[in-house]
Amino acid sequence: MSEKPTQKKVFEYLDYREFLKDYYAQKKAANPAFSLRVFSDKIGFKAKDFISRVMNGEKNLSDQSIPKVASGLKLSKHETEFFMALVRFNQAETMEDRNAAFEEMQAVLKVVRFAEKQHLLGHCQYMVYSHWRHLTIRSLIGMYGFDGDYDALAKQVHPKVTTEEAKQSVRLLEECQLIKKDASGKYMLTESAITTGDRTSKLALRGFHQHCLKLAADAIDRDPPGKRHISGLTLGISQEGYERIVERINAFRKEIALIAEEDEGADKVFQMQFALFQVGGKK
Repeated sequence: MSEKPTQKKVFEYLDYREFLKDYYAQKKAANPAFSLRVFSDKIGFKAKDFISRVMNGEKNLSDQSIPKVASGLKLSKHETEFFMALVRFNQAETMEDRNAAFEEMQAVLKVVRFAEKQHLLGHCQYMVYSHWRHLTIRSLIGMYGFDGDYDALAKQVHPKVTTEEAKQSVRLLEECQLIKKDASGKYMLTESAITTGDRTSKLALRGFHQHCLKLAADAIDRDPPGKRHISGLTLGISQEGYERIVERINAFRKEIALIAEEDEGADKVFQMQFALFQVGGKK
């Protein structure tokens, strides 16, 4: 008989909706009679479709309903604290509120000493993508290595960062196992490439793209044309046309990544952003 998968702890999530979906799916698999009505009753909601709409992102949990859900799921004290911060993290409307909620989540994790690899990778991912300089410094270490001279490392970053900021980035990259020291004590990459394809990464990348798009806007005045290329199009297209363009962008992005991977003479770090967004027409 195959062993049933165990329910992941709430600490392993960066999206409370995914936690609720997984909880419901496991209960349903164990007992086919466990319906959305039963689930709603369990966590104290009268409308049977409300929790479904929450899980699908159509509705948010209110401040009053968050502890009710935690109680209905029989979460422990620390699980409840984490769940409440997680909901605020997902539903935050500003980067400041999101980061504040994330800090609350980290504070809970320090208390419970949670150390499962999947969780650490998810939360490290959010921290690494919280500022553009972390991945820039990772790329610089990949090209040149790093012997501990933080002043020299900071001077290689453009726009400028402080020596302390460079030191913080190296410490974070090491903690997240994206860089490591070799036998001679010099830092090197643990992997030549990293990818962000899951649902967690989309949340983590939100702030990263905001930072990078601002960098791109600043580069118009900051850098000469030989060091930046910025162009754009205003297009009249259908939803089908939009999806075809996105498909071509994704293919082109992979082609660009391959060019960079095969470039043996790499000596500079560039940031490339793709942006396609609606500015007019039907909603």
